[in-house]
Amino acid sequence: MSKQMNRRRKVSKKVISNEPPKRTEEKRPSGSKPSQPPTSAKKIHVSTISVVKSASVENSSEKLVSEANSSEDETDGSDLHLSSADKEQRAKDNRKLLRDRVIYARKVGEEAATGQVLDGEPIDYESACKIKELAWGSSNMPPKPEWLKQGIVFRPCDQLFAYGLKTHKNGTKNFLISLQAYFLKQLLFDMKKTGGAKSKDESSTKRQKNKNTFSSGSRSRPQPTEKCKGPSMAQLLKPGEKIQQEMLVGGLVELLSKIADGKETVLCLPGPDNCFQPTAHFGIDGITEKLRVMRCSKDEELRTYVKKYSATLMQENGIGLISVLYSVILTRNFNRLAYDLQDQATNSLIDPIGDCTTGLLNLIITGRANPYLHNGIMVVEDEDNEESEEFSGEERRGMETRNDIGFLIWDQDEETTNRFHLGSRLKTPTLPIWITRCNGQFGVLFNPNRELMRSYHAENRFQLYYYSDAEMKKGEYKETLLTIDTRNVGNQVVVDPSETEFEEAPPPPLEKAIQTKWEGSTIDWGGITPYI
Repeated sequence: MSKQMNRRRKVSKKVISNEPPKRTEEKRPSGSKPSQPPTSAKKIHVSTISVVKSASVENSSEKLVSEANSSEDETDGSDLHLSSADKEQRAKDNRKLLRDRVIYARKVGEEAATGQVLDGEPIDYESACKIKELAWGSSNMPPKPEWLKQGIVFRPCDQLFAYGLKTHKNGTKNFLISLQAYFLKQLLFDMKKTGGAKSKDESSTKRQKNKNTFSSGSRSRPQPTEKCKGPSMAQLLKPGEKIQQEMLVGGLVELLSKIADGKETVLCLPGPDNCFQPTAHFGIDGITEKLRVMRCSKDEELRTYVKKYSATLMQENGIGLISVLYSVILTRNFNRLAYDLQDQATNSLIDPIGDCTTGLLNLIITGRANPYLHNGIMVVEDEDNEESEEFSGEERRGMETRNDIGFLIWDQDEETTNRFHLGSRLKTPTLPIWITRCNGQFGVLFNPNRELMRSYHAENRFQLYYYSDAEMKKGEYKETLLTIDTRNVGNQVVVDPSETEFEEAPPPPLEKAIQTKWEGSTIDWGGITPYI
């Protein structure tokens, strides 16, 4: 009996000894290598790391990396039966998919265009009423419909007239053409100083030139004439989208700074909500009661805001134009506007039919809302009509100094034109840029050579570009480049109309406007049918 018990104990011991020993964590001496993981786990681990590494190389976001890891983990179980070659191919496919995922960058100002304007402070009730009184004549008067849906929109970039603004045949065109002069000033003169962005054509030409130079193995430097040579006028006048934005930002910053005249500048745009509780004395228009006012003491601060909301200002059928109009009014402020307008302080800046008054145009051109165009101070003289007798003996302030941008006028005939009393200070600006008003139609003349206004010899024979966003005849769709010749002034032969067999057609209005500055000059349109 005792022998059988001993036999059973030995059998049970053998059964227990056949069980696999439990795995315990062994202590390794320092410097020794860790034990290798199973082969399948090793391959899965490397595959996961490779996906994460490729995501980091491609500068993907953490979200993309986590998505790649999660997708890799889901396939871990199915990968166990695959061969090493298949697993490597799957890892390559995953990396390729991750690289091909494109993260699109937003354009500057796009976020503001699609979002809400929350910067600045809400406009108060009194200021909103005053703005509408100055702009439209009454706080209950709604803005003109054409002003509510008009953005500051350039023509298609990198094409003919890409420097120009799109306009419509209504009162907003006069305002837009006045802004156009500032944008041209940025393109022709100011962006050259600051080294602004190059046009697409210029950049590609320069890259191709460098490519040809290095491919030929030549290390010689370009000639001084080539080194100093800038983009051609044709390239300069076809700006790309980036340069158009720089023209807008730089032009508006300069305009508002000039109007501020050392005071704070203001940019305002409508926000999402009303800023006050409207009353019966205020007509809701969807814009004025929602204005957010951004006050800036430095140009760089203003530039930041304008650049941020540039896409909003440039939206077609948007609120860009009325936002600039209100910004101009708030920047000049109500007291200084009343002083500028003199005896016309009670009149609105936009007349009942929606056109800009002379005071508003002068506010854009010169920075002051002066309703008069003569030089210095003029005293109202006694005349036979009752209107002039009321103001007889009063002084009228005109242009105090020359301006960067000039103004030329022709209205039907010489007698009507002389009633504007346009002075030489506006006819002779410091830069060769003129806003033209011909029979009520506005355009802009310009020349890229600033020396034109510094030397009388340069005015013997020169050229002026003209832009008015007018419809052109088929076959004549090209830059309007006028050639002005003043060398034969005083030598023309005057012909008596009665001695001619046919009645000669009168000169085009734009030619007459130019001749108020260069009297007796001849103008060649370069094969284009004259227009305004």
